[in-house]
Amino acid sequence: MNLNLQGKVALVTGGSRGIGAAICRGLAAEGVHVGFNYNQNPQAATALAEELRSRYGVKSVTIQADVADEASVGRFIETVSAELGPVDILVNNAAYCPSGPATSYSMAEWEKTFAVNVSGTFIASRELLKLWQARQAKGCIVNIASQAAFLGSTSGHLPYDSSKGAMISMTRSLAREYGRAGIRVNAVAPGMVRTEMVAANLAKKLDSYLARIPIYRIAEPEEIANVVTFLASDAASYITGATIDATGGMIMH
Repeated sequence: MNLNLQGKVALVTGGSRGIGAAICRGLAAEGVHVGFNYNQNPQAATALAEELRSRYGVKSVTIQADVADEASVGRFIETVSAELGPVDILVNNAAYCPSGPATSYSMAEWEKTFAVNVSGTFIASRELLKLWQARQAKGCIVNIASQAAFLGSTSGHLPYDSSKGAMISMTRSLAREYGRAGIRVNAVAPGMVRTEMVAANLAKKLDSYLARIPIYRIAEPEEIANVVTFLASDAASYITGATIDATGGMIMH
């Protein structure tokens, strides 16, 4: 199967760790030049960029950027475009996920969640769409949603769950609006993935999580990255507006 990704440029938000880092590696393995942002850990981000360059022979750049801030996203896109070339692929992966019962959330927590997960996805998508239209270029957007958009969370993540539902609606709307321009927009809905963010919960409640998963195991970040890489490739050229279930069978829709 020819993915036809060699030499393309991808911009990945929140790419310095977890699923985001796996996505950067998965794309780089196919010859994609990768630019990604980080929030608080420049050492980890720099190490990943160096790994992508040395291990896969691609160009890579990282920059600190707040995806919820228009000016910051603009600088991020400008830096990646200047150092790697025009962006072909956008992966909206950056996310904020507070925890607690619904009655415990302040408006500040609710608004921050939507600012990162929804507004951040909108800002980056809007700016890349402008550039693609100006160049009359095709492009591809992959949004990292969640099974929680469909199933909710028993452990108390109402703002996150709601924001991911909005992300899926945005995916469909953009796909309909820009399909004729050759721009594809899809989403991936992961289930439980083995990352440092959930390591403590997995250690405490592994059996309860496994009981909800027909495949009966936790996903590795690389498995989600494989789906993203496929959606970004020419192998998925007739797929747009879709949300791919990567939950081990939790959703089955």
